[in-house]
Amino acid sequence: MPRRFLLALLLLTSTASAASRPYHIELEANPATPFPFLAKFGTVTLHLYPGGVRAETFWLNGFSRNGTSTITVENPLGRMYTDMPIADISAVLRRMASVEPGIMNATPSSEPPVAGKVRGIDARRTRLTYGPQAWIDVWTTTAVPETPQLRAIIQELVRGISPGTARALRSIAGTPLYIELNFSHYKKLPLVRLKSFFSNNAGETEALKVGKLYFKAPLLDSIWK
Repeated sequence: MPRRFLLALLLLTSTASAASRPYHIELEANPATPFPFLAKFGTVTLHLYPGGVRAETFWLNGFSRNGTSTITVENPLGRMYTDMPIADISAVLRRMASVEPGIMNATPSSEPPVAGKVRGIDARRTRLTYGPQAWIDVWTTTAVPETPQLRAIIQELVRGISPGTARALRSIAGTPLYIELNFSHYKKLPLVRLKSFFSNNAGETEALKVGKLYFKAPLLDSIWK
């Protein structure tokens, strides 16, 4: 009995250690190629921390802390910010552009995960198949705990473009490291790729709060301008 208790204690300790381990993952997203209406944002750099996620573009920045229902959107040039409900992301995307009906109605099937590595990090590839020559490869890792806000935001982003794909993504566990599109017009197109992986969370506090000398704008439309 004492031996079993010791083994259980060691398991709980190692699990708690993994859950509290600091990290900082940088991802680069390029959504404009398959979705031209997002071109104004350019390349998006995502910073994942244990406490939340931050996104940076040449035009707007944003962050969201775990457990909150909003994203804080910042306009560095105008020194303005506002809070936007995560649940509104889908509606905002639909207002920006009309997505093709074929994409909106697409529902992929998921193939069993395949083990591998992304830049030396243990990962699994899940392939979402839309047809014989159309699929998306999603590489995720469980080497670090998931950032809940990233999953919540991705779900709303994808739901605004393809609800069926959003439902399929919900079942894929882990933190995304690499996402590749393979469609008729896009062969081996990296939609998201890993830039860097740090075993510390330096800069997290500053990344997940409003910058100095910013004032709050009453409406999101004020930030877009």
